[in-house]
Amino acid sequence: MSESKRQTWVSIVIALVIVVAMLAITAVGGTAYFISRHVRTQFTPEPNAAEQFAQTRARFAGQQPLIEIRRGDEPVLHRELAATSSTVKLSSLRVLAYDTRAQKLVNISIPFWLLRLAPSNKFSVLGDNGIDFDSDRVRLTLDDIERRGPGLILDQADRRGSQVIVWAE
Repeated sequence: MSESKRQTWVSIVIALVIVVAMLAITAVGGTAYFISRHVRTQFTPEPNAAEQFAQTRARFAGQQPLIEIRRGDEPVLHRELAATSSTVKLSSLRVLAYDTRAQKLVNISIPFWLLRLAPSNKFSVLGDNGIDFDSDRVRLTLDDIERRGPGLILDQADRRGSQVIVWAE
């Protein structure tokens, strides 16, 4: 192989490495930016968290949650609430969660367009972040949430006192 062809290939490889590195940095930066804009975490004592939960619950006074989890029982999905089709286009799924052991309050806002892009249509936001919530037992899809429209999806306190409220808006 001639010296000029070798230099050309070396230049191409270096350019590809630079492009891949720039894409990786952009992906990491974009992810960090997204999280900083949509996830707020703060350490706060329980009375302050209780006040935020009371304000959020007041917004949904008299509204039955789409998912009801009774202590020791299977979750109850109130499909009759999602039976009618809402004409309101949902903009985000909101989660307010408080872990009493860590005294950590997490406020998450996930744009609905991003949820629609997810490969699975299954609802599982919390995982195991100090909140006793088994999303595998709840078979709720984004279609169910969209049919229901804006409103309360889940309002639960676990046996340790941790709380979570999930709603769509």
